[in-house]
Amino acid sequence: MIDQFIKQLGTGLEQAAETLGKLPKEEIQSQLHEVARNTLTKMDLVTREEFEVQEAMLAKYRTKLAALETRLTELEAGTKN
Repeated sequence: MIDQFIKQLGTGLEQAAETLGKLPKEEIQSQLHEVARNTLTKMDLVTREEFEVQEAMLAKYRTKLAALETRLTELEAGTKN
């Protein structure tokens, strides 16, 4: 994914190279930020908030799964006796 970002960023920079040399420093930085933003927008990424929500849900389900596995083990042990 990082390689894809770098490749797309490089392509964007090549396209903007002609005008970048004629612009002031602030405008160059603005152009670079725009190229990076556009490149990241094209990638299928999730926000930090979305990631944290999914992470919390996964932790919750892992806890439930562990409890169910324990309960199943107890039930199986009870039927063998």
